[in-house]
Amino acid sequence: MGAGGDTVDKESVFANYKSVFSRQFAVSLAVEFVGVMFFQILGGTSAKEYAPFVNGFALAVWIYVAANISGGHLNPAVSFSTAVCGFYPVIHTVIYIALQIIGAIVGAWVSAGLVPGAGDLIGTGASGPGCFDRGTIGEGITDEQVFGWECVMTFTLISCVYACGVAKPGHGSHTPFAVGLALLACAGSGGQYTGAALNPARVLGPMAVFQCGKDVVGLYIGGQFVAALLAMSVFAFVSGLGPLNPWLAKRALNLSWPEAVYLWITGSPPSRLQKTGRENINDFAHAFSEFYASEGSEAPRSKILDFERCFGLRKSAAVDTQAPDIA
Repeated sequence: MGAGGDTVDKESVFANYKSVFSRQFAVSLAVEFVGVMFFQILGGTSAKEYAPFVNGFALAVWIYVAANISGGHLNPAVSFSTAVCGFYPVIHTVIYIALQIIGAIVGAWVSAGLVPGAGDLIGTGASGPGCFDRGTIGEGITDEQVFGWECVMTFTLISCVYACGVAKPGHGSHTPFAVGLALLACAGSGGQYTGAALNPARVLGPMAVFQCGKDVVGLYIGGQFVAALLAMSVFAFVSGLGPLNPWLAKRALNLSWPEAVYLWITGSPPSRLQKTGRENINDFAHAFSEFYASEGSEAPRSKILDFERCFGLRKSAAVDTQAPDIA
C-alpha cells in the first residue's frame, strides 16, 4: 500500500496483474475474445483436406497478434494449466476463460451466417461449421479413444506452450509459430479420429450455437483438461512451479496458507509485502535464495527471472502491465 494506506503504488509488486476493473485488463479480454472468435471462424469453416494447415496457421497468426497484449492464451486449457502452475492469478484466469468461450460462441454464430445453409442449422442439433460431434469422430472409434486422442494431442500442444513460451530462456518470437506447428502436427495425426479440437472453447462455441455434440462434449473437454494438468505437472517437475503457486510461495516467501492462496487467486501479495517493484524483486530474490539453500541447492536463475517477468521489470513500458506471456 502507499504511505497513506489508501492507494497501491503503480510500481508495487505484481502490478502487471492489473485490476480486473482496469482498462488494461479490459483490452486483454477484448484481444482474447477477438482472437478466439476469428480462430473459430477460420478453423471451423476450413475445407477438410486443409483443416490441419488452416487451424495451425490461424492459431499462430492470432497468438502473434495477442501475445504482447493478453499473453496469447486463446485456449481455456492453456489458461487453466498456467494458473494451476502458478503463472497467472485464478480470478483473471476465470474471466479469461469466460471471454474465450464467448468468443468461440460468437465465432460459431458468425460462421453460420457466412456458410451457405448453415444458418438453417442453428439450434437444430445438426452438425454446423466447426462442430465436434459423432459425425466428426472417425468410424469405429470408441469413446475412450476419443478421450485418449484429445488428451495426447492437447498434452503435446500445451507442452509446446510451456517449453517455448514459459520456460527460460524460451524461444521468443518463434513461439507462436512453434505452437501453430504443434497444432498442425496433432491435427494431421489425430484429426482423422476426433477432428482435433484441443481447445474447450472450440468445442463449446459450436455446441452453444448449433446444439451439436452434447453427447460427446465431456469426452473432448475431459481429455483436454486432463492433458492440461499432465503438461503442467511435467513442466513443474522439470522447471519448477510459477511464483504464484501457493505451495511454493508459502515456503519461499514465508506466507501463511491464507496469504499464499490469496496471492494465487488475486495476484496481489499481502499488504505487508507491498513495496516498490525493485525492492520486492530484491527481497523475494533473497528469500528464494535462502529457501533453495535450505533445500541443499542453489536458487535457479530462471526462478528470479520468473519474478522479474511477473513484476514487469524486464519488459518495455508498453507491456509492463501484462501477465507473463504464454506465447
